[in-house]
Amino acid sequence: MADAKRERRKRRAGDLDPDPAMWEALEQGKLLRAILEDFYGRVYEDARLARFFEHVTKGRAIDKQYEFLRDKLLGTRDYFGDRPRNAHHWMVISDELFDYREALLSTCARDAGLDERWVARLRAISERFRKQIVKDAPIPKKVRGRALPLEGYEDLVLSAGALCDACGEPIEVGDAVRYHVRTGATYCARCAPTQEAPRS
Repeated sequence: MADAKRERRKRRAGDLDPDPAMWEALEQGKLLRAILEDFYGRVYEDARLARFFEHVTKGRAIDKQYEFLRDKLLGTRDYFGDRPRNAHHWMVISDELFDYREALLSTCARDAGLDERWVARLRAISERFRKQIVKDAPIPKKVRGRALPLEGYEDLVLSAGALCDACGEPIEVGDAVRYHVRTGATYCARCAPTQEAPRS
């Protein structure tokens, strides 16, 4: 009894019960990946949505969304990425834009042959996170209850190689870089901004 109460307390907003029947309808993820590949292919060409993915490769966007949905549908609790509030903290997304995104995802699901029952279920999953995503101004990302700044730069030494977001040149392990605290844009020593980060 105490364990059941503890488990309920550990659940957070947006947590879902596993849905193995939907996972089966998605062909154990094969159809889900096909839907997401089509969806993000369209998103990256869409004038209203592409701007949210300027510093993210299409492959990474697909993989993260696949891992998130797989975790929700199977209840495996092995997704370690940001939850929707933090992942979208800087994105100003209206209810209308949220609906637009969901309509596009539904179209891709139908085009892939997903039955209408499961298309509705996919939309219902997204709907669970509407309150965490829709907002009229950026909000700080929270880590362990601490709000992080929305603007400004910080310096660090790279532990893995990268490319400068300004000049595109490689940055080696051990090099000092400056990065934007909200967008994650990373700059080599030659391109590092000295002024305060512009507000977007």
